[in-house]
Amino acid sequence: MRKRLDKVSMLQASEAPKSANASRISGLLASSWLVALGVALCLISIKAYEKKIDSVNDKDIIQISVQTYTAQQIKSGRQYSCISKLYGKESAWKTEAVGNLGGTHQTYGIPQLKNKLMIGLDAYTQIDYGLKYIKHRYKLDDKGYINACAAWEHFKTKGWH
Repeated sequence: MRKRLDKVSMLQASEAPKSANASRISGLLASSWLVALGVALCLISIKAYEKKIDSVNDKDIIQISVQTYTAQQIKSGRQYSCISKLYGKESAWKTEAVGNLGGTHQTYGIPQLKNKLMIGLDAYTQIDYGLKYIKHRYKLDDKGYINACAAWEHFKTKGWH
């Protein structure tokens, strides 16, 4: 009896209209097409995001990291606020900045020191030299931090530090 049912069901399946098989195939094609469309949209959005990342100016990234480096070196929020204002006014945190003190005297780099060699140094080294100069000239504050606020106050009254 079982063999008989198998034969009957096979015959019924072979006599099934071709449109049933066709709708199964067209369903597979439609779902494959939707998957392909989804993948394409994902790839397009990834490319757009990559372009957005590539459009970030490298100098902006360097400025952020140099400012963070400075904050880590100075170790005081109050003193960092002062040095940030000072370097913002003097050089806008640009390593290639050149200032003029009048006559032939020029200043260079982020900390605006008189040494022309500042121009060839990376931002981190310029920050180190600038902090050493401030520490030497203005000493430490009452809490033991580099006294950038004294340098900022001097700059506000004299136009240089």
